[in-house]
Amino acid sequence: MILIPLAAVTPVHADAGDFGAMPGLWKIQVRHVVDGKAGAPEVHWHCVDEGADPWTTFAAWTPAEGKCTATDQRRGSTSLAWKLTCKGATPASAHVDFDSAKHYTGGITAADGGEMTQVEGDRYAACTSPED
Repeated sequence: MILIPLAAVTPVHADAGDFGAMPGLWKIQVRHVVDGKAGAPEVHWHCVDEGADPWTTFAAWTPAEGKCTATDQRRGSTSLAWKLTCKGATPASAHVDFDSAKHYTGGITAADGGEMTQVEGDRYAACTSPED
């Protein structure tokens, strides 16, 4: 499994500024689940601008070995949920749920109920430069 951006995401029109996440430097940990056990985290850092689109910021990860399509996108003030179809893979559902403006958890679950991926994000600080 590799991480690739969701290239075929249908835009959801809503004000990005009303989403309940703080801008700043975020540490994202992605764990792939194999045989019911979460593996070591893959750590990714990225800077989130104020007013950033939640779909391209917090849902831009997916485990797959091919092209994936996100459909049936649903957005709340503190959550994102979508269906995921990847070439050669079982259909799945994905979600991101914020329990505060500085922390979220989420994951991807296969149609048969098996957990495939876990994700957790923590905001650490303000961004200090465009290279953050």
